Amino acid sequence: MKRVRPNAWGLVLCLAALPFAFAQPAANPATPPAVQHGPGGTAYLSGGSGDEERAAMAARQPDFPFKVVLSGAGGQFVVADTLSVSTPQGELLAIRDAGPIVMIKLPPGQYNLEATWQGKTERRSVRVAASAQTLEWRFPG
Repeated sequence: MKRVRPNAWGLVLCLAALPFAFAQPAANPATPPAVQHGPGGTAYLSGGSGDEERAAMAARQPDFPFKVVLSGAGGQFVVADTLSVSTPQGELLAIRDAGPIVMIKLPPGQYNLEATWQGKTERRSVRVAASAQTLEWRFPG
């Protein structure tokens, strides 16, 4: 009876290749959503539905000092049907499918915000300061 011996070199090559068989490509850091502009040129970012996207948006926070975080009664993030920003002179922005995080480059001043989610419209009046601020907008259940 002839005995079959495993090829030692084949075994060495298989063991050497093993780490590469389970290697995964490096995760690409998420990029924030593209900067959008309203009709008057007001720049904003809208997105943040995933952890990576929220982290990428947070890195852009210094460029967009006013942030709106939209959530439902239970604290879960929501995407508003619309979010509009206006002054007494008129509407600056009308964002469809806004959020759950919206970061806006607004100069200091008084603004009126209106958001619609699941057929309910709410309004907020805010005074934007020179420093960064966040409006936590929670829709009732």
